[in-house]
Amino acid sequence: MSFERRKHVRMPSFLGGRVQMRHLNSTLDCIIRNVSPAGGRIVLAAPALLPAAFDLNITSRDQLFRARIIWRNELHAGVAFEAPEANDSEPVSLDMVRKIKRLEAEKAHLARRVEELSSGA
Repeated sequence: MSFERRKHVRMPSFLGGRVQMRHLNSTLDCIIRNVSPAGGRIVLAAPALLPAAFDLNITSRDQLFRARIIWRNELHAGVAFEAPEANDSEPVSLDMVRKIKRLEAEKAHLARRVEELSSGA
């Protein structure tokens, strides 16, 4: 009996993708055969050298992940998605939240006014 080490179940897929290698400024098409929030398995059309880490663009879902190779053979590679580098965890100040709310209300008011003027009212 094999022991599953993955934290997330990978769902079977057949998604078009693109391996984007920053340091080489080049891309390589691939198929993502299964995917989870934490990683996936890619299939290449022909043997190719891949860096240890690259950007994986899942074009049909308009998603971009930083991927790291966990295992590979001639045409297949298992990858793990790395955590985003953005500082999304930083708290937002109360003043900024208030400003955003005020601007959203102003935008809604202007959209209503444009609608009024467009309809001739």
